[in-house]
Amino acid sequence: MACIGPAGEKLARIAAVMNNKGRAAGRSGLGAVMGSKRLKAVAVRGKQKIPVFDEKRAAALRRENMKEMAGPFRIITDFGTCGLTIAALEHDDSPVKNWGGVSYVDFPNFRSMDAGPLIDRQSKKYACYRCPVGCGGHMTAGTSDYRYEAGAHKPEYETMAMFGSNCLNENLDAIIKANDICNRLGIDTISAGAGIAFAIECYENGLITRKDTGGIEMTWGNHKAIVAMTEKLGNREGFGDVLADGVKIAAEKIGRGAGQYAMHLHGQEVPAHDPKYGWKWAICYRMDATPARHTQGGGISPPGLPLPEFDTKAVSGKAAPYRILNGMNHIVNATGLCQIVYGNYVSVNMVVEFLKAITGWDVTLDELIKTGERIATLRHAFNLREGLNPLLYDIPGRVAGQPPKQSGPLAGVTLDETTLDRELCEEMDWDPVTTKPGKKKLLALGLAEVAAALWP
Repeated sequence: MACIGPAGEKLARIAAVMNNKGRAAGRSGLGAVMGSKRLKAVAVRGKQKIPVFDEKRAAALRRENMKEMAGPFRIITDFGTCGLTIAALEHDDSPVKNWGGVSYVDFPNFRSMDAGPLIDRQSKKYACYRCPVGCGGHMTAGTSDYRYEAGAHKPEYETMAMFGSNCLNENLDAIIKANDICNRLGIDTISAGAGIAFAIECYENGLITRKDTGGIEMTWGNHKAIVAMTEKLGNREGFGDVLADGVKIAAEKIGRGAGQYAMHLHGQEVPAHDPKYGWKWAICYRMDATPARHTQGGGISPPGLPLPEFDTKAVSGKAAPYRILNGMNHIVNATGLCQIVYGNYVSVNMVVEFLKAITGWDVTLDELIKTGERIATLRHAFNLREGLNPLLYDIPGRVAGQPPKQSGPLAGVTLDETTLDRELCEEMDWDPVTTKPGKKKLLALGLAEVAAALWP
């Protein structure tokens, strides 16, 4: 069952579509889309067997892949994505103080975000059906200041960062509670955490007062205020109603320069990975058809992708490998694979072989990469038709490093957006000003109808 909560019913633009009580189609307000159609849930029940072309081959491939999973498999299966939190904070990958701070300076007790104490609160692991990783977890009942029922879902890394370091909040129980509120009310935890940090900075700078917040002291690290405002946000109550549509609209409602504290790209709150640290995010946050998505740049990839050689420390030369990584990322999404499981495959050829075994299609890796590029191009063309040009999206100065940080691992780093965007347009055969794909490329990708629409 895929279901929305009160946030979606009340058309909050950061509302999610929930399933399994703690897994979310979280970004871009899909919960509000369902709510606008007065659609509460989609439920499916049945016993019909899913046909597989070659069941024996599929089973053999599963056994082969399970012998030795690659990537960060052990960390994620032991702790879940929250096991990545400390490393992200050490590298200054996580946002701190609404993207305005540095972990070592502004959040010096960041090791309180270690996954160990979180796992101590976990009653049992949780996994999707037949998943070899099992990154999820159910918590024991909350017994501290924050009461939550046994079985509440373990927070993911993004939730830990957005409600933790981004708000200077060290209280794990408060983060678990905020996560549970978001799951129950149907809210994207990334956008919600961003909205809370935005509200705190507005409060600290006098743009909003206790009168606006209903008496809630929105100050850095105030975990009780963070939890209280999250509840109001999900129910569109009081000042939560202002935050429920995201930081862009909230800043417009508040006015008085609040926009400088709203960390978003074209209305989508920036997720908990710094593009100055990860080059794939530096490209996809603006240039993918869904801006500010940490899951669209290619993420963790298994060995075997035919990537051209490039210097990870240089700005130039990233577009060609990005096209391949992003293309395979779209294949993962289109086939219904989990990005985490895919990133832990022993070889990218496992995707090819599994597809052959399940569908009977005689596909190759090159064909899949091309298909992924076709998906990316079609998504981009849809946006162009609607008048959207990603080159016109502004990356917040703090996120881009303008001005650069004065301390920490990313001190002095500023994104060279001009080079990244220009080289991607060249690689994808997009016009460097309009980003309109070339007719020849569209035809080569099998998008004749799109070519006819864009090049009448």
